[in-house]
Amino acid sequence: DAVEAAFEAAGRGGFDVTERKVVAVADGARLLSLTAASPELGRLVANVYSGAPAGHDKRTSPVNRRQKLYLLFDASTGACEAVIGGAYLAWLKTGAMGAVAIRHLASPSARRLAILGSGRQAQAALTGALAVRDFDEVRVWSRTPGNAARMLEGFPEIPEGTTAPSARGAVEGADVVITTTMSTEPILEGGWLAEGCHVNAIGAHYPSHRELSGDAVARSSVFVDTLVAARVEKGELLIAERERLFSFEDVIAELGEVVTGRTAWRRKDGETTLFASCGSAIESLGAACGALDAIPSDQRRTFTF
Repeated sequence: DAVEAAFEAAGRGGFDVTERKVVAVADGARLLSLTAASPELGRLVANVYSGAPAGHDKRTSPVNRRQKLYLLFDASTGACEAVIGGAYLAWLKTGAMGAVAIRHLASPSARRLAILGSGRQAQAALTGALAVRDFDEVRVWSRTPGNAARMLEGFPEIPEGTTAPSARGAVEGADVVITTTMSTEPILEGGWLAEGCHVNAIGAHYPSHRELSGDAVARSSVFVDTLVAARVEKGELLIAERERLFSFEDVIAELGEVVTGRTAWRRKDGETTLFASCGSAIESLGAACGALDAIPSDQRRTFTF
């Protein structure tokens, strides 16, 4: 709900958001940052995190998922209200972002969910999806089948959870599909998508990476979190544009405009929708506000720097 409130404020124009900034040492680590200000929400945020060198081995790199920091400030005074670290809130943010997209873009009758991937993003995506829909069936595909099975074991509340032997087997017949991989080649083809399906493509935000084929993008009504980021980072859209299967002029709306109802779009029967997300400071601000507001004031510790 906190992340949805942030999208709602953004949809009303109550946000100033920067695209992702990256500074790096040659052959070394990177520092990435996202910032946003919302007078409506009364806060500013800086989401800062480190990244390992390109081509690093995640199993041995000292840069891991804990290298994240959220700085939350009061919009009227500039006072720092909170310093929040880091991985768990990022995990919640991912799930919440996908949940908002499903709530507003997927068919209300959606009951079959497919997830491609089985890592932390997939777990967050499934957590978020279950918060906004009662799915009768969940199928998970992973290149490592054992990981898919272990992921499902963590969600005993799912009525019917199965691992799929192939991406196609997971997707066909699904009402909602979520892609959560770092694939550089398509793992989802447009011909597999059921009529009226909704897709959350949240796995990668690099211009060279794509989880969806060009035809999957072409047959979908496309939504993004921010156009500024999508034009720079979202490989599915950038590559489909180079293939002449898509144009950024085809984007229906940013998600915040759907949440507020500022767009004239309304879901039609049989319409395939795609939320192509890069992640943005909109979600960062919503998640940080939600985290701070969840802590009773008498339990907060105050520090002077």
